[in-house]
Amino acid sequence: MMLEGKTGLITGGGAGIGWATAKAFGAEGARVAILELNDQNFPDLRRQAGEAGFELLTLQGDVTNQEQVTGAVGRAVEALGRLDILVNNAGLTIPRPFLEKTAEEWRRTLEVNLVGPFLCAQAAAPHMLARKYGRIVNISSIRGFDHCGREGVMDYCAAKGGLINFTKTLAKELAPHINVNSVAPGHTNTAMVQKLPQEVRENMIRGSFLKRLAEPEDIAKAVVFMSSGYADFITGQVLLVDGGFHLKEG
Repeated sequence: MMLEGKTGLITGGGAGIGWATAKAFGAEGARVAILELNDQNFPDLRRQAGEAGFELLTLQGDVTNQEQVTGAVGRAVEALGRLDILVNNAGLTIPRPFLEKTAEEWRRTLEVNLVGPFLCAQAAAPHMLARKYGRIVNISSIRGFDHCGREGVMDYCAAKGGLINFTKTLAKELAPHINVNSVAPGHTNTAMVQKLPQEVRENMIRGSFLKRLAEPEDIAKAVVFMSSGYADFITGQVLLVDGGFHLKEG
């Protein structure tokens, strides 16, 4: 049990990579909380968690709202007793060509993908520092790497690139008691990708040297590793989980 006795809060934990991570945390012995903007599926998620053998704390809130974030982190600490691990997973993409993209869309994308992790880390860090222990894992993306930006989602790419740099810089500031790392997924079989045209998905698979999309569970395993004792001497790093897609430039 790689996370036995630990507590973790996962933003955007109700679906996709976030939910796969929540289930993986529970399976590895952690006490788990998720923070979601939409609370409609909370009863079903708690039921699924119970069937999987762990208890799930569900918290509603917007990661871009500082008051809501602070309140949610406080409720998590109160309910779980402490906070050992924060996974900044909540994300957003609004595909639109550059010349058609609005400033409002650009700001909202950066708020969710970059400001949100800042607010959540800032709310969680004092609780971790008080105990001189913590793990922060930021879910970035292959799109945040130099040659992997993509037309139509340059705001998302810019935000994920910023998140990678934020990870490295925050690791310096919160050392030596809090390890800060990032997991960068490649193309992953989530609802976001499933909505894309079949041809686009096939191109994604062709671009992977392992010839498949990542499953959310593939990413969750990497997050578990970065959150566990196996990563005690790792900080400021980005673990790319993309099936080798980054090896293909462009």
